Amino acid sequence: MIKICLCLLLFLSMFQTHGQSLSENELKAAFLYRFSQFSKWPPPPPNALRFCVVGNHELFKAVSALLHTQNLQQTSTAIEIPNHDQVTQCDVLFLSQQNRQQTKFWLSQIEQSPVLIVADTSEGFRQGAMIGIIADANNLSFRVNLTDAKRRGLSFSAHLLKLASEVR
Repeated sequence: MIKICLCLLLFLSMFQTHGQSLSENELKAAFLYRFSQFSKWPPPPPNALRFCVVGNHELFKAVSALLHTQNLQQTSTAIEIPNHDQVTQCDVLFLSQQNRQQTKFWLSQIEQSPVLIVADTSEGFRQGAMIGIIADANNLSFRVNLTDAKRRGLSFSAHLLKLASEVR
């Protein structure tokens, strides 16, 4: 529990809320950005990260706002992907609330690519997403699938692995 609180504190420090509470999508955007900071891509690493969002327009807007607030537009881009045509352009891919068939389809499009895949369902995590963001009663936690990450050539820092609620 202390790890989760510390993790959320680090993520929340990225936003200037002026007394406002953050939405779930703003928290997920912060998680995505921090996941990218604690991930290592195989050589050559991407010069500019492309954050792709599938199935959640509000999360896309939150990621765009985060990149703008943190002055990261020179090094990072948010892309909302309506279909699989652009998926090969992604460095970080967020699959939101996809059903089993949709998740399989998206994952098959980038089977061997070094793309950090994050899902917000336990089904997406079980099917091959490297990180699963899990919404519990009043908090967000995450799980890490190290096996799939290594298969795609990605690695995670020990700090990220320590904060995960589950590593497999």
